[in-house]
Amino acid sequence: MIESLSDILIITDVDGTLLREKDGISEENLEAIKRFTGKGGHFTVSTGRAIDVAKPLLERIPINTPSVHINGGYFYDWQNDDIIEPNYISKYARFAVKKIKEKFDCCDCHFASTDSVNLLTSGKYLKKYIPEREFHFFNGDFEDIPENVYKYIVCCDPENMEEIRKFANSVFGKDVKVIQSSPFFLEILPPQNSKGKSLERLCEMVGIPLENSVAVGDYENDSDMIIAAGIGAAVENAQESLKNKADLILPCCEENAIAHLVEFLEEMYE
Repeated sequence: MIESLSDILIITDVDGTLLREKDGISEENLEAIKRFTGKGGHFTVSTGRAIDVAKPLLERIPINTPSVHINGGYFYDWQNDDIIEPNYISKYARFAVKKIKEKFDCCDCHFASTDSVNLLTSGKYLKKYIPEREFHFFNGDFEDIPENVYKYIVCCDPENMEEIRKFANSVFGKDVKVIQSSPFFLEILPPQNSKGKSLERLCEMVGIPLENSVAVGDYENDSDMIIAAGIGAAVENAQESLKNKADLILPCCEENAIAHLVEFLEEMYE
C-alpha cells in the first residue's frame, strides 16, 4: 500500500527515456528527481550500459537505490561504489558470436566485461551510432575471450537487423537470450537476465513491495520490467508494442517524461 512518496520506487531506462539524445538530463527532470528523493522516494535506473559508461552520464542525479546494468547483468551500489550479484554469460556463447561475425560483414560484434566494452570487429557500425565513445579493441581470438563476460552485442544498420537476429536465434542455444535494445543493437544475454527479474530482486533488496514500483521504458528490453512493476509506464517515443503493455503513457523523452511522472505521483500521493 502506498501512503506517501517514500513508499515508492521509480526505476527508469536511460537512453530514450531519462536522457535526451544530445543534451543528457534536462533540468526539469533533474529538479523533479531531486524533489522526489528529497521526500523520501527511491529512485534508480535500469540500463544496458555498464557502470563505467553510465556513471559520467548519471553522476548529477540523486540515485539512492542500487542501479541495474547490462540489462540485469549486475547491480551497482552508488553509496559504496560496489558491483552486486554479477551474472556472467555462458563461455560457449563466444562461438555462436563468431559464426555471426563470419557470416555478416555488415555489423560489429563486441562484448562487455567487468573492465570495459571490447570490440571484436572494426567498430565501423558501432562508431556510426555512438560516435563520441572510445572503445577497446580486444587483442585476441574468440578462444581467448575471458569468462567474466556479461553480454555480447551486435550492432548493425536497422535494415539488416531482422536477418541478423533470425540467424542469431538459429545459432544460439537455450543458455542465452537474444533481445533488441534499440533499432541497431542486438544483445545476447544469460537467459535469467532481464530488467523485470532485476526489478523483482531490487525490491527485495530495498524492502519495497513490487506493487509499489513504477518502471519506465521505451524499447523491447524494457518490456518485462514494465509488466512486472506496480505501474508500468512508457514514453510517447516508445515502440508501439511496449506502449500497448503500459499502464501509463508519458510525454516523449525529449519533453521531460520523468518530470511528468513525478508530478503525476505527487498529485496522487501528497
